[in-house]
Amino acid sequence: MPGVLKRTFTRGDLNSTMAAGEENKEIMNGQGSRKRKADELVNGDTHVNGGLSTTKGVYANGTVADPGMSSEVLAAVVHSISSQLPPEIEHITQGYMPLSRLITRLTQDTFNGLTETINEMADMQPPTNNVLSHTSSLGSIQVSQFNIQKKTRLWDFAHDRRAKFIKILVLSQWSRQTELVGKVIDLNFWLNSQRQLYKDATAWIGELKRILAPMKLPSPHLKTALEALSTGKAAWLPDLGYLPPEPLSPQQMLKALRTINTLLHIRLNLHETVPPAFKNFSISSGRVTFHVKDEFELDLSIADEDPLSQLYFIDFRLSFSPCMTDIPAGWLRNEIEGKSNDVLRREGLAGCYNFLHDLVLTHKLRTLRSQATELVRARWSDNIKIEPVHRSLVVQYWLNRPGGKSWVEIGIRSGRQEKSFTSKDSAVPCIAIRWHRNGKEVTDFEIDMGLGDLSMEVILKQIIALHINYTFRETKRRLRESLIYAKKVFTVKHKASATEPTHCHLKVQVTGTSTVKIVQEPISGAFALLPPSALHGRLERDLNVLRDPAAEAYLRIAYSRCISGIEEAERWSRMLGWQSLKMQNPTQEIVKKHFGADVLRLSFFRPVSWKKEWSLAISTSMAGDFWWVVEVREISKDPSTAELASGQAQPIRSAFKIPITPKGTLVSDPSYSMLSTVENTAAAIINQCIDCRELANAHIHHIQQKPPEPLGNVHVPDLLIYYEKQQLGERGPQTLTKIPPWCHDIIKSSFRGLSRSRTSVITIVSIRLQGTISNIATLTSTSSPSLAFHPTSSTVAFRLSTPIGQSSVPALLERLARIGRLIRFLDTLKRRALPCSHLSLSALTFTYAAALTATIRFETDRPMTIAFAPLNPHLRIQDFLAAMLAAKPGLEHVTYILQLTLPLLRAFATIEAAPRAPVSQLHILPRAATWYRVRYEGPHLAYEIRLRQRSDHVLWFSRQATEQETPRTVIEAWERLCRGRGEGWMGLRDGISAEVVGVEALVQRIDEIVREVELPGEEVKSEVIVKKEKEKEVFVID
Repeated sequence: MPGVLKRTFTRGDLNSTMAAGEENKEIMNGQGSRKRKADELVNGDTHVNGGLSTTKGVYANGTVADPGMSSEVLAAVVHSISSQLPPEIEHITQGYMPLSRLITRLTQDTFNGLTETINEMADMQPPTNNVLSHTSSLGSIQVSQFNIQKKTRLWDFAHDRRAKFIKILVLSQWSRQTELVGKVIDLNFWLNSQRQLYKDATAWIGELKRILAPMKLPSPHLKTALEALSTGKAAWLPDLGYLPPEPLSPQQMLKALRTINTLLHIRLNLHETVPPAFKNFSISSGRVTFHVKDEFELDLSIADEDPLSQLYFIDFRLSFSPCMTDIPAGWLRNEIEGKSNDVLRREGLAGCYNFLHDLVLTHKLRTLRSQATELVRARWSDNIKIEPVHRSLVVQYWLNRPGGKSWVEIGIRSGRQEKSFTSKDSAVPCIAIRWHRNGKEVTDFEIDMGLGDLSMEVILKQIIALHINYTFRETKRRLRESLIYAKKVFTVKHKASATEPTHCHLKVQVTGTSTVKIVQEPISGAFALLPPSALHGRLERDLNVLRDPAAEAYLRIAYSRCISGIEEAERWSRMLGWQSLKMQNPTQEIVKKHFGADVLRLSFFRPVSWKKEWSLAISTSMAGDFWWVVEVREISKDPSTAELASGQAQPIRSAFKIPITPKGTLVSDPSYSMLSTVENTAAAIINQCIDCRELANAHIHHIQQKPPEPLGNVHVPDLLIYYEKQQLGERGPQTLTKIPPWCHDIIKSSFRGLSRSRTSVITIVSIRLQGTISNIATLTSTSSPSLAFHPTSSTVAFRLSTPIGQSSVPALLERLARIGRLIRFLDTLKRRALPCSHLSLSALTFTYAAALTATIRFETDRPMTIAFAPLNPHLRIQDFLAAMLAAKPGLEHVTYILQLTLPLLRAFATIEAAPRAPVSQLHILPRAATWYRVRYEGPHLAYEIRLRQRSDHVLWFSRQATEQETPRTVIEAWERLCRGRGEGWMGLRDGISAEVVGVEALVQRIDEIVREVELPGEEVKSEVIVKKEKEKEVFVID
């Protein structure tokens, strides 16, 4: 039935329908025995859209209506009729638009258009004319063209809007009949859909017939079959009269087979393109046999000597198990032979391999699927689930374990890689396996699928073994991340098996004498613990409810170990030789804040020589037993509100874990060496904590770093201090002096134990130099046992001894300042090419000329001094050089002056040592390191010599001092000298200039002039008198 359209009943229709319904009700209830006569009904009742049409109680065909019909009867009739009607036709509403939206848009568009029209009319300017037009007396008015344009523009707009509103009026009148038009549209859509259903049904029937045509078997011809089976021939078949060939002799057959073998050798080696999978083949008995490992063997032969002729299928055998060795004759063999010959004709050997390879892969998958089905029916029942997906096989295992699903998917991989340029023909499909463990795919695993001997149970056992090994391996890895298992204090051993999951287990040592063995049942995945005990039973129940045992099992095992070790830890605390602090009883919040949330037991101790602000603590947690250094504070009995808010009312100020080896923390192995290790490490942490606080107050960046090689069982981090060379002395306290930029900006402080009295901490401070000093190790080998230099790495190290509880930063920086000064001096000597013969933290000796050395002393709290040997020429200016060391640039300037003044001072020493007349005297007065006054008496002569800079050269300038006692002969000799020239010196009329190397010759020349003009009658001192006077001279050297 086509269905019905919605309608609304009129009041007359309703009454007539109620009357008909009452009559029908009486008939159905059996209360009315009246039957309509055939002459009373004329073609039935007249209906109008489903309702009964009556006129004054009479039906349209003349039947009298029942005026006594009630509303209940009418409702029952309407319900009965509506339940028998077909479903309503779908009402089409797609693409409809409300008329009000169209009217609104037209109104808005009209308003906008009117606004634009008015603006355009306002912008129109009338033409300007120089001659004014006046109206005539007859009243004729000249209409301007400008007004006509404006009116025309307004008229066009109004005419266009009028046309659009007329269209809206037509649409509004039509919309009053939209209900009827909508029904027509719905009916038309329904009819079109019915036509389409008929067309689709016809097309489906035709397609079904076409598909079933190849499957139809021809009807047997019984007469021909009976004759052929009885006589071996059919009389109606024509006889062509062919003569049968003569049978071949054994020799001819052997020759033919050898010929075929030769042709096959030639063809396969010269003409055929053999795919890589067919490289393993053998030729015998007139056929070539291709061997594909774990798949199949194929026999082919030829029917023609032509190399371009087709190879033909001879035999096909599967070479894996379980399967039938030979394919029996029948439909399957004929299908394989026909398809193979067709592929050999079109695509050659490569196509034949692809066809047979794909066939074998599909058969292997079906074999695995059948084996998986047998497992579900056997002992793996209710523990695995099979889901075939296309050509793949999905097997889910451990169905009853909580957490994510685990399954194995075995399918055919195309062999092509993503983003690879390998052609499609060269890609070889293969059977591949995908493993999802707890809902996540695992990519890095390998198993032996045994493609030559297929076994779904073996594959499933290997996957389950991998799963169990992964769980135990992750549990072992996470346990070994904890301190007690990482240091092998307690052992955890995992035995793995790649093929048999029952051989996999995990052995965990929970205490010194107790070990638990954890196994996992391969079929159900349930955990079991050996040996059985109450504690192990609770751990077993906890493991079997975990959703991810690989990530969560180690927590349960660690908690069980902690419970077992609590009692041993308590017994060990009573065996310690330190003072037990029973009064220390912090709250749980303080314990969580300082020691961690997993601490179960806490005890405090204090060595005898420690201050009361510091103590030791031992805590037992799930990870193991740990030692702590605790800083405590004295609190008042009634703390104030400010103390409570700032945390100063808490008994523990800070706590630091002592990083000792787990073997030393075991309760079952206490020893004196372990206690000494704890005390040494704790003392180092205390001093390091105080140093870090002082550095933090000075705004100096510092970090703690694990040492590359720990000191025995003591694991104290190294303290690395990062300083800024320009700001270290400015921002820090007065004790933090400024460090010069002679080294890298990292200072490393390493702990090296306690003193013999166990009251001081020994640390080694090391820092790298900016440059290298080749002979620094030789120079400092005998200087100081607390200072060492490494020539290869340019590292300097020194030892500090600091009392426990005090900071080592001031002593460290003071020592660094002294080393920095020493390094700066060595760098200066290196630049000046002056060899250093000895150095220490308080003295430095270097050679600046042949057999001439200088010693610089820079002791603590004393000014720097310089000292020379007794006969050194520079003793004359020793005080001036000491003053230069205290000023900038210090040694740099001193070494420079030493080299510049050496020739001059050597000349002074030479002329002083020369024999002279008794009445002749020589006085050399140094006014500075570069300014000297020389005065002769008998004859009298005085001159000054100073070092000055001229352009890029340093020269000595000498001028005669103005004195009245100078004889005329000496003045004339000096003037001749000022006009002369010598080696390294030159006269300047009013003075003499000399180079650094020539000043010695100049001084000797002046001395010779003075000797030449000595007064007559003067005698030269004897050599004995000169020696006696020299012996009387006393040199005081500091």
